[in-house]
Amino acid sequence: MMSNSRKHQQHTSAKPFQILKEHRYAYTAVSELFHAVESSDPPLVYLYGPSGSGKTALISHLVPEFIEIHSEATFKMVTASEFAAKYAAASNRSRIPEFQRTFRELDLLILEDIQSLENRTQTQRELLSVLDEILKSGGMVVISSTKPPGELAHFQKKLVNRFHGGVCAAIRSLNYQSRLDLLSFWAEFEQISIQSKELSLIARKKELSPRELYAILMQLQTVSRIKQQRIDNLFVKQFLAGNIEAPKTSVAKITKAVCREFKTSLAEIRSANRSQQIVLPRQCAMFLSRELTEESLAKIAIYFNRKNHSTVIHACRHIQHGLEKSPGLRQQISRIKQQLGVYLL
Repeated sequence: MMSNSRKHQQHTSAKPFQILKEHRYAYTAVSELFHAVESSDPPLVYLYGPSGSGKTALISHLVPEFIEIHSEATFKMVTASEFAAKYAAASNRSRIPEFQRTFRELDLLILEDIQSLENRTQTQRELLSVLDEILKSGGMVVISSTKPPGELAHFQKKLVNRFHGGVCAAIRSLNYQSRLDLLSFWAEFEQISIQSKELSLIARKKELSPRELYAILMQLQTVSRIKQQRIDNLFVKQFLAGNIEAPKTSVAKITKAVCREFKTSLAEIRSANRSQQIVLPRQCAMFLSRELTEESLAKIAIYFNRKNHSTVIHACRHIQHGLEKSPGLRQQISRIKQQLGVYLL
């Protein structure tokens, strides 16, 4: 039977994952860790690469395999910022032992964006204890970061040593062929009518991450639908040159559209009300604000009168999970996007 911890944490990206040559070593390292029936050696994998390079997508793609092999295991997938926020909340409420049990008894801990713990000495100390306890009990750990362990400034030496003691796998920036392969893969999956020569124009833009490539492809699709134009060579060139802009929106506009869809008020969504009738639209507004604007997590949290941006991260993950399971929620999100003019049904 699946534990509550695993129920809340089980999620995979709705966007498919394509294994490219830049991912292969990291993919193999995580896959071998997850497939280990007995204790793995080493039991820790440290992934690092630029933001948007596909670290989360790679891990999420393999999580279902871990679940299938270790059906009784408990795990959590959290960002380092979420870990720090939970630790701070436990400390303020004098619930440190409860926090420690929650994390130290896990069979697998996946901790993302570890670099955000720089200069957080107390949290680092607690994390070191958590890692040691999990590993001592035969558990597994996956860490992700934008930096290799040796470049984590202001980190405790013992913690950095734990990272070095595992498999350290870099995810490099994609070369031209990988960018083209990825664009072709996504265009087919999303059923976007675009030819290889147009995809090649996008792929030739250097140093674009998988996340940025996907965003460009989806923006092209949206703009072509709104303007009722084919995605041909001229259209792509004009878009890449900035002569055709993708529709833009704001957190305020998104929230008003969400209020209309869910028949609630702006005041309620931005209030402290935690009833399900308000929590769901609030989380949808946070999710869409993250997806459709360039606002930071912190600024989105401030708009919704939240003290910590971890609330936004949790909301995004909750809605992403819901989109995979609920056709009704997918329809609601699509209608909101249609209202905003950024997506047509």
